[in-house]
Amino acid sequence: MDPSTTLAPASIVEYEVLSLLGEGPHARCYLTRPPAHLGDGVVVKVFTELVTEPAFDRAVRELRAAAAVRSPRLVRVFDAVLGENFAYAMEYLPLGSLAEPAFPPSRAEILTALEDAARGVHELHEAGIVHGGIHPGNVLLAEEADGTLGGRLAEPGLSRVLMPGAVVPGAGRGGVLEFRDPDLLSGASPSRRTEVWALGATIHRALSGTGLYGELPGHPLGAIRELHSTNPQVHPALAPDEAALVRDCTADGPDRLRTAAEVADRLATLRAPRVAL
Repeated sequence: MDPSTTLAPASIVEYEVLSLLGEGPHARCYLTRPPAHLGDGVVVKVFTELVTEPAFDRAVRELRAAAAVRSPRLVRVFDAVLGENFAYAMEYLPLGSLAEPAFPPSRAEILTALEDAARGVHELHEAGIVHGGIHPGNVLLAEEADGTLGGRLAEPGLSRVLMPGAVVPGAGRGGVLEFRDPDLLSGASPSRRTEVWALGATIHRALSGTGLYGELPGHPLGAIRELHSTNPQVHPALAPDEAALVRDCTADGPDRLRTAAEVADRLATLRAPRVAL
């Protein structure tokens, strides 16, 4: 059976589907009307491939661990939905993401969203959790209580759990690979270090509008070949201090920034008003 047809379009278990928000290679996100105790709109993310029971159990454990961090910089995850496909519910943020914002954010707002996301990454790391999916589409925009724009880091990437046999888990689109430390493609395990690299690539894309490798082929295998044959290049459109941060996030060896908190602190410095000389 085609897994994309296993869920009724009008509802997902107890969630009434209002609209399709978007879809990727492995999942679809729906805006839904949830049970009364969860408030108004809620996003339900449904993975389109069938998963094994052990993978389902592990994904639930990872979501619970991330939810236990209780950080205001992380998107709130409410519950996992038991069905033929793995799905889970999370809060709805209508302002979009740095990849697809509802309106063009200013440079200061982009830097604020990136700083918030980097601090969310650090909080996950301090709890022993690797995010596994840092890129502009997972840096969501949110209106803060004072009316300013802030950022929220989306839930950890679960494709490595739900699809462990994939050559590069989560690489359904070649473009996502530009945010992966090349060491991961060579067999390294996800870590603070590889996620600092991902933050650097995300900062570069968000501020320059292009990737460290330009625009990669859409097919994952073509993108991987390009990554193996090309060195990352910082775009000249970046200001010198922005370019320096990206280079410090993606440097080889001991020159790379050690933690996401260090990245966040540098972003806060960039956000400070520039003084004309």
